Amino acid sequence: MIFLGAGMLVLGLFMPIVTMPMVGSVNLFGNGGNAAGLVLMALAALAAGLALKDRPSDAFWPAVAACGVLAYCFARLQYGLAQMRASLQELEGNPFASLAEGAMGNVQIQWGWLLLAAGAGTMVYAAFKSRDAASPKLLSVPDTTTRRVVAGLALAGLLVLPVQDGFGRRGATATTTESPGLPLAATAPSVDATTPSREEATYIAQHLQVYALEAKYYNSVLDGRVPGVTFKVKNNGSRTLNKVAVRIVFHDAGGLPIAEETYFPVLVSDYSYGSANTPLRPNYIAQQERGQFWTAKSVPTEWQTGQATATITEIEFGPDDGATPGT
Repeated sequence: MIFLGAGMLVLGLFMPIVTMPMVGSVNLFGNGGNAAGLVLMALAALAAGLALKDRPSDAFWPAVAACGVLAYCFARLQYGLAQMRASLQELEGNPFASLAEGAMGNVQIQWGWLLLAAGAGTMVYAAFKSRDAASPKLLSVPDTTTRRVVAGLALAGLLVLPVQDGFGRRGATATTTESPGLPLAATAPSVDATTPSREEATYIAQHLQVYALEAKYYNSVLDGRVPGVTFKVKNNGSRTLNKVAVRIVFHDAGGLPIAEETYFPVLVSDYSYGSANTPLRPNYIAQQERGQFWTAKSVPTEWQTGQATATITEIEFGPDDGATPGT
């Protein structure tokens, strides 16, 4: 059971824990750049190593420490989301406030948390049962070395995470809304009223293709049945793109538009993570990760399932082809 719990915990580090507009899916491992993911991986390895050495009772300490780090990360995420919602009040009267509210409404907690919690919980339960069988007093087993190692890992994680967040906030520009509670120091999308230049509009019309649009109701683990979309964007031109915005318009049974959402399948930024944080190079195709979809929670019930159109409304050229971004 300890091996099973450790495996579930490690697997959960690579599963989505939250999806955000412009960012896409985010996991707790963060390509090895997130201290929490590294600490949890080390704790899972320590618990599995103790079980392998026939010391399952000692795995109680890394299991409990893993639960503590997970609780901290989840609380940090919830705090960040609360801060983001509070910051929307500052946009009152701004004509683009509805866009920001719609983006915030598409932030979705994902099922990766369930796998992480199940893995840590399984380790705690198995180690507790082993400990209880070895001694009626839970804290009486003198595993001093294990306690020290686990305490060091847990302390390192809880000290490094706030510092990591601090550096993420320090690097944020004045146009971004800080969200220190989000995993991997991710930030909320800024509201930008830019429109394509003539060069960008020409490139969109001649070289970009949005296709395979599918708009329907999807089953979400946490939100139940929700409207959503999937689509692909192909770059048939010769220039690399660091940003692509796609507007999806939803229609009723009579074919009239009743709602719209804007998504960013490509957004290369220091504060973006997931598949969206990859340039769309010539002949490349951008799409959501397999099994994922863009949510559209604000779409009214009058929407006719399947009736939607997609339009590319904004792009930004990458600097690697000699162009200045946004020109």
